Amino acid sequence: MRFTVSIISLLLFTGISMADYQIVSTIDAPDTNISGLGFGNGSLWAVDGVTEFAYQVDPATGAIQNSWYCENTTRIPSGLTFANNNVYIAMGNMPNLTYSYCYRYDTSGGYLGMFSLDC
Repeated sequence: MRFTVSIISLLLFTGISMADYQIVSTIDAPDTNISGLGFGNGSLWAVDGVTEFAYQVDPATGAIQNSWYCENTTRIPSGLTFANNNVYIAMGNMPNLTYSYCYRYDTSGGYLGMFSLDC
């Protein structure tokens, strides 16, 4: 009985969760190999893992509001988040993204520092 109740609860939760989500609009990606995406200050923030450019995108129109090159000679961008009015971009050495660091930028693309992600 307990197992059956758990499965029914899971199915109900999944059904409710799926019903709440809908696509309200789509926009073109600012580049072809987006490896990180975040949202903050009313903008989408994206980073391309090949060109190593970061983008600030207007979520309503898809227009690029700002972009900058994430200059790093050895690490490849693999993720992005937005927090505390800063853009954080995770970068690591290929192929396993070893020796990973997180690079912090202001919303204009100004470099603010980095910290290690390796434990």
